[in-house]
Amino acid sequence: MVERIPEAAARLALRRLMAAYLAVAGSVLLFPGRPSGWPILLLLHLGGIVLLLEAGPARLLTRPMAARWPRITAAASDWYPLLIMPFLYLELGALNVAVHGGRYFDGTVMGWEEMLFRSQPSQEWASALPNTALSEALHFFYLSYYFIIYLPPLYLWLRGWGGGRALAAHQHMLFTLMLVFLGHYLVFIFFPVQGPRYLFPPPGGELSQGFMYHLAHAILERGSSQGTAFPSSHVGVAFAQTALVFLFLRRAAPLILVSSVGLALGAIYGGFHYAVDVLGGLVLGLLLFVAAPRVAGVLGRGRPAPEPSPATSAHP
Repeated sequence: MVERIPEAAARLALRRLMAAYLAVAGSVLLFPGRPSGWPILLLLHLGGIVLLLEAGPARLLTRPMAARWPRITAAASDWYPLLIMPFLYLELGALNVAVHGGRYFDGTVMGWEEMLFRSQPSQEWASALPNTALSEALHFFYLSYYFIIYLPPLYLWLRGWGGGRALAAHQHMLFTLMLVFLGHYLVFIFFPVQGPRYLFPPPGGELSQGFMYHLAHAILERGSSQGTAFPSSHVGVAFAQTALVFLFLRRAAPLILVSSVGLALGAIYGGFHYAVDVLGGLVLGLLLFVAAPRVAGVLGRGRPAPEPSPATSAHP
């Protein structure tokens, strides 16, 4: 049984986790291959660290804001990690280029793929099963990623309107999800893999006429970072969230499990990920889910000055 993370420890641990990640990611901007706008990115990282740790002048800013707008600052405290994750994701392409100068490790991953499966499933599944209904279902499940991430914590947060266990569960879920996200992001920075979508044509024929097919590809074209294929954060986060839902929202767990399995299969069928990406994401996501209470115990030691609680401030 996974140990529950106390709410106060989860909040403090989350701030320290985010600050540590920003420090590591920010240091990459000192590498020779850094992007032209690196000073701005570095300042944003440093500013984020100062705010998260309430260091120096940040305390003079955050404490008066919390006193004047307690509901807004308490809600922001509960949601800022999930709201800034897309921005942290978008910078990953520039960060891994800073480290490796545009080199990717697809050849290594494809070698693992061939060794494990004696084939390349991401290039073969759709051709072997060219069924439009199947394709549409799997692309739908692939896009269900966004619901898997945001709906369970939103439900817990709303249930915690008056405080209590739901709010503590929300913080446990939030810390674990961020640990999984950031664990994947560090791999993307230092071991970038493009994935089959950048190297091979997508499934064609009748499959390419489907609505969900077009929607999935349109979203990826507009919001994807190159070098973020291995391990699949879609799969890692989805299965970590599945485990969290089994822990805190058991009635919804079968639905989240089915969606996560469909997402994993869709990642391969749609040619978005190598099968090894999916296996790597599954393993890393579940390992970090199990490790989260211990990591929070280390990062959450000590206790900062009290901050407004959504149970007493954000929710009247």
